[in-house]
Amino acid sequence: MLEKTTFLESLHYVPEPGWTRTAFSVLRAGKVAAAPDYRVARAVHPGQDVIYCLSGGGTVETLGQRLEVRPGQLAWIANEAPHAHMADPADPWTVLWFRLDGPDPAALRAKLFGDGPPRVAFAESANPAAWFDRLFVAMRGRDARLDLRLNQFVAEFLTMVDHALAGTAAQNVPAPLAAALGAMRADLGLPWSASDLSAVTGLGHSQTRRLFRKHLRTGPRQWLIRERLMHAQALLVESDAPLAEIAEQCGFCDVYHFGREFKRSVGIAPAAWRRSELGARPKA
Repeated sequence: MLEKTTFLESLHYVPEPGWTRTAFSVLRAGKVAAAPDYRVARAVHPGQDVIYCLSGGGTVETLGQRLEVRPGQLAWIANEAPHAHMADPADPWTVLWFRLDGPDPAALRAKLFGDGPPRVAFAESANPAAWFDRLFVAMRGRDARLDLRLNQFVAEFLTMVDHALAGTAAQNVPAPLAAALGAMRADLGLPWSASDLSAVTGLGHSQTRRLFRKHLRTGPRQWLIRERLMHAQALLVESDAPLAEIAEQCGFCDVYHFGREFKRSVGIAPAAWRRSELGARPKA
């Protein structure tokens, strides 16, 4: 057991000015072999810290949760709130870690983990150690394209975590969930109550909802609204149908509900979006 924490790798990077307003980057990364007294605690800090445990163990405190982290597990720390991480005094961890920053890194965390604990276990065949090795090589090299490369590294990392959380590749969804998605897409105009979905999946309401959360990171209702909006966009540019007719076809209760949901998600009203997409000038 080490008497003093050893930083086996410690890398720093300063992105181009303004880069993290538009894309993601990695500000720091490294490998730490912790001593029993290793502890870091902060009120807030830039970016988001991600820790992957190679051996031993430790604890992460974030978002009011206390997470035990063991080999093969990764914890995502919400740096925008009070947080801490510490080694297990009886079996101090060795960890790989990095700090990402960008337009809204907390939103990435929420997209992946939702309301659940920001921790995930990796299968031995899919652990991120090789990804960290490539990241370290890139950060040591500091070539002229590093800003773009680090943005790509973050995207790869998010995909790895997503697959680990789902327990499978995203396209290999369980048969009950695939049946629900197919049925909902085939008839977006239906209300699709919890009972309707259970009739398709053959599962209880809570089981069906858990499948959506696990594999799609969203609830059935939120997923359905997005599908309806995408279908509405197609109808807006591919047909001359009035807004009220499109709203009805896509399952919105009325044109006002359709307009409200469309503007909330897309940013502008459906009529204005249609004119813009078609390159049409508004009438005088």
